Amino acid sequence: MRLMLEGAVSFVLNRKILIIAGAAILSCIVAMGVWAYVRANSGYSVYIYYFNIRTNQLESEERVISVNDPALMVETVLRMLYVTPRNNALRQTIPEGLFLDSVNISLGGVMTASFPVEYHDMPSYEEALFRASFVQTMTNLPFINIEGVRILVDGEELFDSFGEPLGIHTQSSVLVNPNIRARRVTSRTLTLYFVNEDLSGLVSEERHVDVAVDAVEYSILNQLIEGPQIDDGHMSGIPTGTRIMGILTEPGICSINLSEEFVSNFSGSPTAADLTLQAIVNTIFENQSTINSIQFLIESERRESFNGVPDFDAMFVREEPEQNGE
Repeated sequence: MRLMLEGAVSFVLNRKILIIAGAAILSCIVAMGVWAYVRANSGYSVYIYYFNIRTNQLESEERVISVNDPALMVETVLRMLYVTPRNNALRQTIPEGLFLDSVNISLGGVMTASFPVEYHDMPSYEEALFRASFVQTMTNLPFINIEGVRILVDGEELFDSFGEPLGIHTQSSVLVNPNIRARRVTSRTLTLYFVNEDLSGLVSEERHVDVAVDAVEYSILNQLIEGPQIDDGHMSGIPTGTRIMGILTEPGICSINLSEEFVSNFSGSPTAADLTLQAIVNTIFENQSTINSIQFLIESERRESFNGVPDFDAMFVREEPEQNGE
């Protein structure tokens, strides 16, 4: 590996980088002026972006790196792009056999990543996903200021469908389309409510999970759909096949749009249906203090009832705690 210090001295580091089962030589030219600082004897949290096949979004998983050498820190992050994500709903976007030829980070904070000609073997949509995840990962690093990424293939610029060079990608310009965007993920302890075995009420379960910062309600509801982890006869109540069509959260109000399967696949009693709604509503209220009202939609439409439960089209409002002496 060649590490060049612009405006200072230069020296050569010979280092072989192992990626997956293979090995590659990564030539990395780093301008030291863009390094913020290197913190000794501690680690940095970095976010590796993957594609969520369920939500059609880019979502990140947190990783920690503890190496102190600047070049090794960049190498470590690049290797992490090849690592299988922990979340089964996520998949890596870079092909296993596609390795970097070289990386250059300029004083102006622009990373130039050069790939071999095999880069063009990716279908256009897959290539766009990879570009988006690569740029989001590299421009969100806490220990170095990377403002944008230029991708070269066999030394040549990438071009769009009109023959114009794509140039430097930034976090805002690299979006694949308006429906595919990057989501930062953070860890939270959620209190989830499920229906108990004899349908007499709800039971709670705490779960430590990664949630999307800009889509917490989606993450919460997805945990309810997955069901309880405690094997004690508890159940989600949400029928198999239910999909989240969308969740819109405006000041104080959360609109939950579910697929038709939520209604058509529900086979329980009206009591079970009522408890299922209570479980969803109570879980959202418990974990999102800024939400005071919840509206249910089925395939973007209101339904008057749900399996014998009336007023399904009404707002479910948070109950205010009773004041003593009133």
